[in-house]
Amino acid sequence: MNELQNRYIGNQILSMPVRVNQELSYAGKEFNKCSDYENITNYIDDFLEGRNINRFLLLPGIRDVGKTTLLFQVYEYLLKEKGISPQNILYFSCDRLKKLGKIDIFEVVSSYSQTYHNSILETLSEPIFILVDEAQNDEYWDLNGKLIFDASQNIFMIFTGSSALKLSYNPDAARRWLNIPIYPLTYSHHLKLKYCDFKNDISEPVVKMIFDGNMEHSKELNRRMFNIYSNFDAFDILEWKNFLQFGGFPSSFFMQRSEITKKIVEVVDKVVTTDMPDIEGIKDDTRYLAFQILNFFAFQNPGEVSKGSLANTFDASKSIITKVLNILEKTQLIFHIEPFTSSTKRTTKPHEYFFATSSLKHNLILSVGNAVGEDENAYMGKLLETYVASSFLNLDERSNIPYKTYYDDSKKKSSEKNVDFIVQRGIDKPIPIEVSYGKKDISQIKRAIRKYHSPHGVIISNTTSDIVKKGDIIFLPPEIFAFM
Repeated sequence: MNELQNRYIGNQILSMPVRVNQELSYAGKEFNKCSDYENITNYIDDFLEGRNINRFLLLPGIRDVGKTTLLFQVYEYLLKEKGISPQNILYFSCDRLKKLGKIDIFEVVSSYSQTYHNSILETLSEPIFILVDEAQNDEYWDLNGKLIFDASQNIFMIFTGSSALKLSYNPDAARRWLNIPIYPLTYSHHLKLKYCDFKNDISEPVVKMIFDGNMEHSKELNRRMFNIYSNFDAFDILEWKNFLQFGGFPSSFFMQRSEITKKIVEVVDKVVTTDMPDIEGIKDDTRYLAFQILNFFAFQNPGEVSKGSLANTFDASKSIITKVLNILEKTQLIFHIEPFTSSTKRTTKPHEYFFATSSLKHNLILSVGNAVGEDENAYMGKLLETYVASSFLNLDERSNIPYKTYYDDSKKKSSEKNVDFIVQRGIDKPIPIEVSYGKKDISQIKRAIRKYHSPHGVIISNTTSDIVKKGDIIFLPPEIFAFM
């Protein structure tokens, strides 16, 4: 580590207690905590109480989803609530270190241990906390993290970084860390950060309603949602629509719409131009292909897309199309769902692709041209479909039992349409899901209920402001579903 980097580390230790106060508020208002904060502080508590199994946390995520703010809040927790000395907390950004010389996280932490604790890592006698931001800027971040982890059980580490952290790493090193992906905000998390913290007592009843057909709490859910909204100061009645178009990123709270569009497009640009080059075999023409595919998905109506058709569209080999799609999924910009069919047939069928948040789709379109060049209900329906798909993915990620989402691939007559999604909890009966803005024909969901022997189906639509069940179909307003 060179002299400039040494000075930077020394300055970090001295200035962080003051800097945290400045970075965790805006216009005199302190930032609320994201949903991952409590989970992470619980691991810290376990470590301080001697239960130190999970003491290396990896937090990958799309740029600008709030990872740095989360690290600052963890620093504040250690300092103010756990009474840890600033000398025992090292926060540094590899992005900043990179501008001062070659980065070696292991060397930085070793030097810190010797300078501030008069000890090599192996003989540390008290707990220290290493908070590393933008870790992907160290080419060997994974192996360096492994070396630090193995050196002492008195070290607790958090590495954050862009989704490049998920693109390439050493499998042996990966056994040391606990991976906690940081996703774009859900609607309820958006409300918590923007307005005030609240208990989301809507999520569990909505999940039960969708998968069990349980209508026990249906009459209460509107009242509960109203109670949540009533605690917000200056609540915008268009918040839900604005969220679909511009939400998902905490920084959007303080920006004009044109600025949000610019910021989201910059996020996509940085993923493709900065993160992807870290992968062997990714060249300029491959990155250009990635931009083409992302714009194609932005303007495309939801539906299955074969890799062969993409290869023909962009005059590229099927193998390079497959490689680019796999990388884009690892960056967390997009994800796919598979057809509801046997596992053997599933491997040969096309996938449906969705953006991680509806605002990615909306703002990529805005950056090219007018987003609403068609019927507004149809357009908002596409954004809602993206949000519904990402919500079920989020449900699967946070649950102990699998909640899988598929698209309906059943054979049909030319005049018939398939439902948008088939969702399944564990080995339970599948539940067909239809999504719409505006009036929706129920014939396809009726057909899907019969086809899959489902106990009921769900239509997520803005045509009703209340939850109602007509026969074997539950009609669920999007704004209530969004609290799932």
